[in-house]
Amino acid sequence: MKNLFTLLFILSISLVARENPFEATNAYEEEAARIIEMSEVEEDYAVEFQQEQQYVNEIYEKMNKPEKEKPKKPALTKEKVEKMIKKAQKESEKKAKNIAKEIIIDQPKKVEQVVYVKPRLDIINEKQLLPFVKIEYDNDRIDIFSKYKVTKKITLPGEKKVVLDFSAKENFYTIREQLKSTNFPKIAIGNHKNENFFRVVIELLSNPDDYEVTYDDKKVSVIKLYE
Repeated sequence: MKNLFTLLFILSISLVARENPFEATNAYEEEAARIIEMSEVEEDYAVEFQQEQQYVNEIYEKMNKPEKEKPKKPALTKEKVEKMIKKAQKESEKKAKNIAKEIIIDQPKKVEQVVYVKPRLDIINEKQLLPFVKIEYDNDRIDIFSKYKVTKKITLPGEKKVVLDFSAKENFYTIREQLKSTNFPKIAIGNHKNENFFRVVIELLSNPDDYEVTYDDKKVSVIKLYE
């Protein structure tokens, strides 16, 4: 404002010196406009400055305002810790059981394979057909043991059989047995007490010529021959 009054005073003096002080000039008008403009700028700056100061003060107050203390969590006791551990263990066990069930359900069932085992050729089977007749056999041989001696060996034409007569006076009923043998499927023993002998008939797989018959005082052997 001081500057404004000084400027007006100078202008008033210069106007007095002129011939017609009431006559407006271009310089005067320009100077007056400049003074008014400067005054308005100063006023606007003052308002803007005050607003900025107020904003800065508000920010400063917010930054320096003490924060409210957050409520502290209660301290964990030994009992609470043990409960938490037990709970975690139970959850783990439950998950493990569920996973195991899923694995069992998803796992395809194994197909059981049946393995066929061929009978061994070297296994010898034994049978006590009568108190005085026992046999031992496998797929390729049959031995007949008896305390009685063989008196006759017979082969019949066209029949796949070997017939052996034993001298004896025994009383028994006819015996027939299925054998687990490839070459000797059946055997039969018939009594001929009146003629003082009993007869052993061995059924063969092929013709009697394919077999060899040997005997001594204790046993008779029938053996399959191979080329």
